[in-house]
This record gives sequence, C-alpha cells and structure tokens, in this order.
Amino acid sequence: MAGTIPAVRKHIIDAIAAEARKLTDRELPMRLSSFVRPYFNGVPAEDLKSGEPATFAAAAAGHLEFGRIRKPGEARVRVFNPTDAKDGWHSAFTVVEVVTDDMPFLLDSLKILLDDCRLEIQLMVHPVMKVRRDKRGRMSRAEEATSGGKDNESWQHIEIDRIGSPEEREKLRERLLAALGDVRIAVADWPEMRTNAQDISRSLLAGVPGISRAESAEASVFLDWLADDFFTFLGYREYRLERGRKTDRLVAVPGSGLGLLRTGPGRRRPAPTMLSGDVRDKAREPTVLVVTKANSISTVHRATYLDYVGVKTFDSRGRVKGERRFIGLFTSRTYTTNPREIPLLRRKVQRVFEHFGVSPVSHDGKALINAVSY
Repeated sequence: MAGTIPAVRKHIIDAIAAEARKLTDRELPMRLSSFVRPYFNGVPAEDLKSGEPATFAAAAAGHLEFGRIRKPGEARVRVFNPTDAKDGWHSAFTVVEVVTDDMPFLLDSLKILLDDCRLEIQLMVHPVMKVRRDKRGRMSRAEEATSGGKDNESWQHIEIDRIGSPEEREKLRERLLAALGDVRIAVADWPEMRTNAQDISRSLLAGVPGISRAESAEASVFLDWLADDFFTFLGYREYRLERGRKTDRLVAVPGSGLGLLRTGPGRRRPAPTMLSGDVRDKAREPTVLVVTKANSISTVHRATYLDYVGVKTFDSRGRVKGERRFIGLFTSRTYTTNPREIPLLRRKVQRVFEHFGVSPVSHDGKALINAVSY
C-alpha cells in the first residue's frame, strides 16, 4: 500500500526530517522536511542506519537544490566528492546524482554502466516522485508517485567507490548521460519499432518472391510473437544490399533508424558494411529471417549480447535486396516458454522428434523436450 512503511524506517525518516528543519540557510524550492519523506521512503532501514540523520538531510538538500530546475526531457547528472565546506556533509565515497523523467530500465542501465566501470555501489536512493514544475522547469513541489504519469521523475542518489580524479569523474558523468540518452530513445521509439514488426508481419502474409508460403507465414507468426511481449525492442534500422563483382555493401537507409540504431546529433552515422566470401553468400541467401546474437553488449536493461532479428527484403526476381533489422533482448517469458510453442523453433523441435521417432507425450518425449529446453 502506497505510503505505508515499516515503523523502524518511519522512525529514522522522522529523525532525518527533524534535522532537515534545522537547515534554514538553504534556498530550496520547497520545505526540505516535506521532501525527505518521499525521497527516503523506499530506502531499507539497514541502509538508513549506515549514516547520521543530519548527513542524510544535508545530502537530500543538495540533491533538491541540484534538481530545482530541469527542462522537459532533460537528464541532469553530477558526479562529485562531497565536502563539509561545500556541501554541508562529507563521505568516503563518490556520489552520483541523477534527476530525469521516470522511464523503464533506468536503474538496470545505470548499474550496467557502473559494473562496466568496476565501481561498486555502496548506497542507492532512487525514489520516483511526482514533481510539479512551471514552464521554465522550475520546481515547486514533489510528492510520492503512486501511479504512472508524465510528471513522474526519477531522482537517484548513488554512492560508489571513490574516484579521486576530477577528469575521471567527468568521464563517468558523460558516460552516464550517454546511457540515459540510450534509455530515453529506446523507450521513446519502442512503440514504433513494435508497430514496424507487426507491419512487416502483415506484409509477409502477402507472399515474398522466391520464398515458400509456409516459410513466409511462419516468419510472420514469429514477428507477431515477438511483439506480444516476447522481445524488448531496443533498435531498428533498414539496409539496402548493393551487389558488386567480388564484394557487396550493406548500406543503412538514411532516416530509418530507431532506438539504439537512431542517428542524429551526438550519435554515430553507420558506415557501409563490406561483405565478401561466406558472409556475402549468407547475406544473399534466399531466407526470410536471420535470428542470432549481435556482436555488441546492450547498454539498456541487461548487460548481455543483444539479440538480432533480421528480415530480408527481395526484389521481383526473388533476389535479396536488403534487410530490416531489429535489435533488442528476448524477454524472460521467452525462456520459460515451451520450445514447441515458439514460432520457428517449434519446427526444429518437431524435426528432432521425427528423427528419434518418439511421441511428445511419451516418457522419452518428455525427457527429450526437457533436453531441448536447456
């Protein structure tokens, strides 16, 4: 139930609020004693016992001051080593503060980056608050967010292993901003990427030159299956295949990128991919779908190699002329689904049963499906 917290934690937060009332020398957009309650509401009592109430109050005051002005859509990040003289409190750790729109995957994505930097998290305060701001981004109120909404913001105070160098702290800040940018565009473009998958699915049902109806129909079902919460869409881009005498080129179609494959200010424009030998042959192969692993690790949601789903396009003669590429991550539902219920995979499983000549409902068949599942 929203607003209900254990008595021990409430007692500690009350003590922090009492210390907050003493900090009258700070110019803040709202009463600090009111701010600290939703700010620390979700922090375990064990973590709140790790410091003094006065220290937590001063840290919250600094975060509130940092986040008092934020433009719509802006992510604010600072990485600093607090001192009594400058901040009114001190710590043996480096502090990361974030103020941004609330979005899926935020915490997971920041943890991915900090883990990649080999920086251990010592404390994390991460409230989601409903924040009232004027048209210029000036804050006037914050309260606990009890449901989703456009006014919800994620405020994160993360204490990590100490970084002594100002240059290294700035590098981390820039990487954090880039990670938050990746999350923002992936979340913003997700509906369009999902719609693209469904649109491509419908186009496959109309038939593909040079491809059997059965193969294109199964590919269509697979794309619809992905869109039914079995795939987290993180990027999309279209490519055209330019054929050469010895080497082909896979060239990105300008303006087709979405999510992590979007181009624009601050994002790298993809260079053509040169294809030769077996790779060239594979690209020209008349099959509709390519499902594999990408060679890059996701910066959003989970630190694992991205899943890659390519849908080839064909000319009127049935020759491959390009590709529509999705990158993302199969959701947890995928890994708990019976392989015989997964499009594309179910055909392979059926061939395995036919090869061994066993019934899926027999003892041997159940053992086989368990083996295939792992």
